[in-house]
Amino acid sequence: MNTRWGSILLIVAIVAAPAYPEIVDRIAATVDTEVILLSDVLSETAPLLEELRLRAPSQQAFEQERQKAVREALDTAIERRILYREAQLAGIEVSDKDVEERLSKIIQGYNSIEEFRRALEEAGESMSDFRESLRRQIMAVSVGIQKRRAFERDVVISDADARQYYQDHQDEYVRPERVRLRRVFLSAGAATAERVRAKARLEAIAEEARMGADFVELAKQYSEGPEAAQGGLMGWVSRGDLVAELESAAFALPEGGVGEPVETQWGYHLLKSEGRENAGTASFEEARTEIEPRLRARYADERYKKWIADLRERSRVRIFL
Repeated sequence: MNTRWGSILLIVAIVAAPAYPEIVDRIAATVDTEVILLSDVLSETAPLLEELRLRAPSQQAFEQERQKAVREALDTAIERRILYREAQLAGIEVSDKDVEERLSKIIQGYNSIEEFRRALEEAGESMSDFRESLRRQIMAVSVGIQKRRAFERDVVISDADARQYYQDHQDEYVRPERVRLRRVFLSAGAATAERVRAKARLEAIAEEARMGADFVELAKQYSEGPEAAQGGLMGWVSRGDLVAELESAAFALPEGGVGEPVETQWGYHLLKSEGRENAGTASFEEARTEIEPRLRARYADERYKKWIADLRERSRVRIFL
């Protein structure tokens, strides 16, 4: 059975050919008695290598990047083999539904199912082999995620650790002046009549807001902006995040205030300020909500890497590249 892992962009077999005209398939590595072929590794790297080959300033530079990419792909393939075995030992199972959902997402990247099947054939892979590869990949990823989460749960972040991080990374907590905004947006083309109508509609909506109507509901009902479903929430914005007309209006608003309609080339905008922060450095108490999950993830990642290294040591990994 073909056990290629890949992210699986199956067209890679074609892309790889011009970069490696001299390659004859051979063993790249073994994990205990399992074999990883060089073709499996190149399947991982081919799309990236083609991009690197096009933008590399020289053949020497390309060769250095190629070697790095191939080695990283080989390390990934080794790790997935090890994790798949751990998933088997842990009794992790993947339903046919999960496999089909993943397969469906991959197929969506092609123009048609026929194109996908042709890519499979060109890669020398049957549909059943491909489904099995997906199943193994999902199992490997699942056990890796579970282990990381377990490590994160076990980590205890002390007050001293958090304060030391805060002291060492003061620059990360320097805050620019910013405002939290919601908006109602009505699009309008270049035609004068269309702009007049849009402005009149937005002025009526603004009047409703000032008389106590829920701005969130107004945005959901009337806004044509991409954030309409979230009640017009644009979130926190700093100077430089918005076009000049909107920035000027946004930073002139008092907290809780609703402005006048603002015209831009795209149409008319009604802004509401939900909060305001002056420029300055966040206190330790304010920053701690960001520091703790960051440290937790860092320590968990260190433990995860050590766990993988220990598994790799016990798995008699041999590399032949």
